[in-house]
Amino acid sequence: MPFTHYLKPFGITLFLTLTMMSSALAGDDMIISSDRTQASNTGTSPVEPGRGYFSGYLTDTRNILTSPARWNKSDRLEASLFMGITAGLYTQDEKIQAWVQKHKNTTTVNLAHDASNIFFFSVPALVGFGAYGYVSSDDKAKTTFLLSTESFVITGVFVQGLKYTTGRHRPYTGDSHGSWSGFSTQGDYHSFPSGDASSAFALATVVAAEYDNMLVPPLVYGASTLIALERVHNNAHWSSDVFAASAIGYFTGKAVVASHAKQTNLSFAPLIDGKDRGFLMSYRF
Repeated sequence: MPFTHYLKPFGITLFLTLTMMSSALAGDDMIISSDRTQASNTGTSPVEPGRGYFSGYLTDTRNILTSPARWNKSDRLEASLFMGITAGLYTQDEKIQAWVQKHKNTTTVNLAHDASNIFFFSVPALVGFGAYGYVSSDDKAKTTFLLSTESFVITGVFVQGLKYTTGRHRPYTGDSHGSWSGFSTQGDYHSFPSGDASSAFALATVVAAEYDNMLVPPLVYGASTLIALERVHNNAHWSSDVFAASAIGYFTGKAVVASHAKQTNLSFAPLIDGKDRGFLMSYRF
């Protein structure tokens, strides 16, 4: 394939990376203390590679798997919504697949090609961003790289486990959307869930959480959505595969970020002052 085919997606990926770097530099201007051991303008504590970081993979995986036992009403509602949408898409998988394949055109093919190459460049771009963090001693960039890597790996374990144990037939096999073979090592039967979509959202969620501004989250989530849609467009996955995978990557990324969140300075105390009674909420800056 001509090298020029990669120029546009490479440029898009480079733009995303430079946007993150410029956000990091802007964040440095907001540091009041010169102490570089504290992350700037972020909700997570600085993360460094070491025994604690790698053992966190196991701890975070265990916490994610056992989290349903600790769900509150809001969590259960969110899970029900996710399962309901997945089930709804499942019932319409064949209709969606037929519609998408019927309406392919030059524009959609080019977009799908760009999305595929953006995903191809995303991991090298993340590594480059991590290298920038270490070279410039930018704690936020380093933390983003390490947490994104953890989210990527844990999501990959979940997804590969589901692929091998469910054995759902890919749409290009010509089999119905309800064809599941159970445990299978054949790639043609690894439709559920989508590895590309889950990985894209696993990375995007961490990046969006660390660089929560008006520019970065729309860019990274938009690119991830394009990657997910490309899998349906290219007849590699059913729509329910892609949605479920995107949710897995998203929630795993959220869990990884939350596990490294700094202790909050928000506090509550009872207030009894003559006529007034209530709670006093304070936040230490």
